[in-house]
Amino acid sequence: MKKLLLLVAIGATLISGSAWAQSTDQLMFGLKGGLAKPHGSSNDSGFNIAGVMGKRIQDNVYWEAELSLGIVDGEVGSNKDWNINSIAGYGVYRTSGDIHLKAKLGVSYWDDDFDDDINLTAGIGLGFRAGNGVIDVEYTQINPRTDYLTIGYIFNF
Repeated sequence: MKKLLLLVAIGATLISGSAWAQSTDQLMFGLKGGLAKPHGSSNDSGFNIAGVMGKRIQDNVYWEAELSLGIVDGEVGSNKDWNINSIAGYGVYRTSGDIHLKAKLGVSYWDDDFDDDINLTAGIGLGFRAGNGVIDVEYTQINPRTDYLTIGYIFNF
């Protein structure tokens, strides 16, 4: 129950009215998928999908909220199934241009098969403007023990 209340509180904060009202730009929505890998050479990656919502605050600064769910288990050690789910909020900076760099820093609540916690999370990526949206290729460290490499598409709504 404690985890559920924490998850609801984080979600409510991410979509609060003040966050929505920060700019006149449209909301952005997207989907991405990729490999989530726990640190360690004997560990295998799982596959996660994520929904992303964001909005520009000013010029090159955005906020983003992300819900990531493990859909294919990875493996930790010898034959121990593993996956991770997370919800995160980020401050994001994108450089200008059709091809641009992306850096993000935020907080995530994550839950894997062995533990759960709240941590600072950070990521870096490369974005490509495509149509009314952006293709993002990103590396994110969800927690101190898990890397997440994704590709996704975020579009204005």
